[in-house]
Amino acid sequence: MTLSVQFALTPTESKRLLSKAVLQLDEVKKALDKGIIIVHPSSTTIFMLEELGFRVPEKGIWICGHISPKGLCISRKQIDTTMKPGYTVEKYAFDLVIRRGQLLPFEESELGPVLEEMDDQDLYIKTVNALDPEGNAGILLAARSTGGSIGLVLKKQKEKNFQMILPTGLEKRIPIPLSEAMKAALETKKAKGIPCGLWRLKGKIITEIEAFRQLCDVEAIPISGGGVCGAEGCILWVLRGEEQKVERAYDLCRQIQGHKLPYALEVYECKDCPKSGCDLAGAKKK
Repeated sequence: MTLSVQFALTPTESKRLLSKAVLQLDEVKKALDKGIIIVHPSSTTIFMLEELGFRVPEKGIWICGHISPKGLCISRKQIDTTMKPGYTVEKYAFDLVIRRGQLLPFEESELGPVLEEMDDQDLYIKTVNALDPEGNAGILLAARSTGGSIGLVLKKQKEKNFQMILPTGLEKRIPIPLSEAMKAALETKKAKGIPCGLWRLKGKIITEIEAFRQLCDVEAIPISGGGVCGAEGCILWVLRGEEQKVERAYDLCRQIQGHKLPYALEVYECKDCPKSGCDLAGAKKK
């Protein structure tokens, strides 16, 4: 007997769903057992780390660049670290490195040396910021010319051939081809916050559709979007399939309902921020 149900998930609830699905992928299980997984900090991957039982604040950061009501921003500790004399992207240590199931301490997580260890059985996991109608994924970059840490990751991926997994909620959809969005971002000279470029990122994309199939073996169909009273950005889903599997998916939705981001963001007050190139930083704030 088949069954269809409806359930609305907020973007944050979807992030919890995605984290559960990523951890059930065969390649992730294998890398957790015998390999290296680099997890780029984000409001999606934080839930994946929590599912594994790791306390992320000990690493000093759990989200890097982000969009907030005040504009395009970067976490305080990342600004402080990247502005230190002698800093290079090879020394970037905020990615969360898991080697054979163990989260490495901050002092052992410099990006350059870890990337040199990786091979085609290892993984880099990062959420994205844009998903176009053809399924192309894009990421925002404050370091528009060099690509920052992800620029180094992409360079080393060509040498090491490690895999990339890109979990993303469908609230990241854009209605135009990614190539058009990339061109528009490149032309930007001013922003509310830090102007960002947009780069294409190739890898295995996991949306809620793949997550429901991975976790419950049901079809997930988005039929509506938006909401109020905290449900802004939500998607209304129809979950369809065998009755027992759909009931399991419905129960899963109820389990993750109400999930919030677990930590507060540590950011500069705009008037105190030393970040160059930001229209809101320091004396530039009106």
